[in-house]
Amino acid sequence: MKSAITLSLFLILAAAAEASSLDIAYKGNGLSFGNSKRFTGVRLNVIDDGVEQIDGVTCSLWNPGKNPDAVYNGLTLGLIGTQSREINGFAFSGIGVSARDHIRGIATGALGVGAREMTGIAAGLIMVDVKERFRGINLSGGWTLSGEQMDGIMGSFGIAMAKQVRGVASAGLFAGGEKSLKGLAIAGGGVYSSKLRGIALGGLAAVSDDGKGIFATLGGIGGERLDGLLLAGLGLGASERIRGVAIGGLLAFAPEVKGVMFGAMNGLYIDRIDLEDFLHFKLANESFTGLQMGLVNYSANLKGVQIGLINYVGNNPRGLRLLPLINAHF
Repeated sequence: MKSAITLSLFLILAAAAEASSLDIAYKGNGLSFGNSKRFTGVRLNVIDDGVEQIDGVTCSLWNPGKNPDAVYNGLTLGLIGTQSREINGFAFSGIGVSARDHIRGIATGALGVGAREMTGIAAGLIMVDVKERFRGINLSGGWTLSGEQMDGIMGSFGIAMAKQVRGVASAGLFAGGEKSLKGLAIAGGGVYSSKLRGIALGGLAAVSDDGKGIFATLGGIGGERLDGLLLAGLGLGASERIRGVAIGGLLAFAPEVKGVMFGAMNGLYIDRIDLEDFLHFKLANESFTGLQMGLVNYSANLKGVQIGLINYVGNNPRGLRLLPLINAHF
């Protein structure tokens, strides 16, 4: 019985291949075997080539040909892959799903999903690559790249990145928004965004040129301007300023600080190590307003209090600049 069904299906597909398609339909609706260009209903084909528009359920069995203008609406199944201009609905392929313009709905492929824009849910075992804008949920095993704009959730065991992110970016290695990120970024390796507003959680590092929010890492935190709550296992620093609460395990520094700073060394760091002067310290803090607490505290100009073993305040009178335990200037 199974052999008879298989043989019958083979003969139907062979006949359809000779005539482009064999349609059992009324006014274009029904059942189609072969490479029908336009059809509504259920369609089974070997190789999709030159498709115009299919509405309903379609299944292709082999590597697609050229389909630059193909529009699939409904359920699209590709044993190997699906190539189109636009997909609306559900698309599942053994290797990948590709749309030159837009995918709206759910798309998944063993290799990945690619489109110019996408709205919905995309999942790829290796990658999801959307060139311009993605709205929805974007998941991949290797990397997920959402081009210019990502609104929603993107996650990957490798890299999750877009130029601008509004939502959640999570990755095993690296996550962020190249230009901006508003929301939450989590990565086992590092988090980066030129402009970050929200929460950044990184296993090794979190870096932002202009960051406001909560930053927490087991390693380091760095940037130009950092405002908010900063928690770093090893240390943190900014090339311009820090405002808020900054806690660095070994060191914490910035030219300008307003708030509270905790670290083994505050306001300075080891610039280099060599055989001449061994440890060479860089005095980084020019202005500090608030509270410094650590083993060593340094500020060229302080308005506040230092608590630690060694405390240096550059704008105090001589004899009161370097003090143990506590120092202050108001």
